[in-house]
Amino acid sequence: MDIKDLTQITSGETVRVVEINGGHRFREKVDAIGLRVGSRIIKLSAQILRGPVTIKIGSTKIAIGHSMAKKILVDGKNT
Repeated sequence: MDIKDLTQITSGETVRVVEINGGHRFREKVDAIGLRVGSRIIKLSAQILRGPVTIKIGSTKIAIGHSMAKKILVDGKNT
């Protein structure tokens, strides 16, 4: 396993979510956008200087904040 947070992977890479770190409210937020442990996502882009990270979950494209992306751990090896 090659576990990284969402900010550490390159744009265009497909990964699987392995862990979501955060409190109850944070988990509710990511669940509401369809991001769950086991979800397969594609990182579309990221902005420099801690800007938003754009991801694709299924056919949905979403931009999430840098601090939110740091709490989402992914594995690029087992997608």
